[in-house]
Amino acid sequence: MGSLDGKVAIVTGTSRGVGVGIARELLLAGATVVGCSRSELRGLPGADTVPGGVERSEQWLCDQADHKAIDAFVQRVVDTYGHLDILVNNAGGTVPTPHVEAVPELVQKLQGTPRSDDEFERTVLFHAFAVQMNLISPLWFAIRAYRQMCEQNGTGSIINISSGAGHPAGSPTLVSYGAAKSGLNHLTRSLAEEWGPNARVNCLALGPTMTENFRAFVLPADDPTGSEYFARVPLGRAGEPSEVGRACVFLCSGEADYINGKTIEIDGGMLPGVLYEAGLKTITDLL
Repeated sequence: MGSLDGKVAIVTGTSRGVGVGIARELLLAGATVVGCSRSELRGLPGADTVPGGVERSEQWLCDQADHKAIDAFVQRVVDTYGHLDILVNNAGGTVPTPHVEAVPELVQKLQGTPRSDDEFERTVLFHAFAVQMNLISPLWFAIRAYRQMCEQNGTGSIINISSGAGHPAGSPTLVSYGAAKSGLNHLTRSLAEEWGPNARVNCLALGPTMTENFRAFVLPADDPTGSEYFARVPLGRAGEPSEVGRACVFLCSGEADYINGKTIEIDGGMLPGVLYEAGLKTITDLL
């Protein structure tokens, strides 16, 4: 038997990257997983690589900037499966910008934020989007999931996916994103204190993690394998989405029933801030 047999999980941001790795590991542990994304997909990516994964998974649309869409999404999960045991708030992310006060059009386009020809408005919209998607939307999802969990027997598990950019040392080039992730870390502790024993709330703060977007937008063209980039990481490599997924399985399983309100760093032991300049290089080269 898997450690999560019979559990129903929502994982946000499962169209690619870390979300796919998390969803796959939850499926391998026996959970039923419902993923969500802003664009329609034929099924949960990666589910077909897990025995029985297609039968225990769904991929549905959800605009996480719309609280009504979140409400409807969670209700649909409960109506379909009868309960909700796990929420992994994974959706989010950003693109670094050279100057916080003047976001270039290219950065806005890569991030997918609302567009504007006015530089100040473009900058405001970019930062507002970062805070919405990395702090406010996860809060909305957590609240809606908890409203279901508190009506059930047992203890639900909520995991927020944060970033090393939320470290108190600061995050130049990722100012609004870092502030939002710092808020997510604090939110995790506050919700854990308020919602126990009906739900445990924990957080994973990621360092560099090897995804398609990481290869495309972070690794410099002159260092495609990251040999120089990862020299700044004590373990000498990026993390893998599957490693993040296995940490989620642990936090949701009976092996972690007394872990609550914690932000756990998954970053290979790197020091705060050591990769900001290197991570910006791909963007500055494009500009």
